[in-house]
Amino acid sequence: MGGIKDTTYFHVQKTLARRFSPGDGWQFAGSPAESTQVGGLLTRRSAGRTERVLVSVKMAPEVSAGTIEALQAAASSRKADRAVIVVPGGANVPDVPEGVDVLEMGNWQIVGGRIAWAKNIERSAVLEEERAKRGLA
Repeated sequence: MGGIKDTTYFHVQKTLARRFSPGDGWQFAGSPAESTQVGGLLTRRSAGRTERVLVSVKMAPEVSAGTIEALQAAASSRKADRAVIVVPGGANVPDVPEGVDVLEMGNWQIVGGRIAWAKNIERSAVLEEERAKRGLA
């Protein structure tokens, strides 16, 4: 059974695949074992040219402007065409410059300033409703 890092990595890959489909030739290189902020690199060959997208994952309720600037600097130093930052749904992200995209993971949400798995949020709402019906709330 994998840990939280493996689960998060899986959901990041699913989020990226919706935008950068493997069917369109996109390949993701990265590893959940890497401890750097940069999550990986997406590449594809198209019309004799290689496109590169640098991926960063920030599992936090708020993303600082410094994080965005560091991602943009890393993208330019690695000669990436653009950069993507993957965050939980509802994360507070400052204005991002041209060439940096923000992708929100639907499976992870910000609730009360904390990161929660969406299924736990649904379960919690159902349990609260049931408790209220039974007069236990």
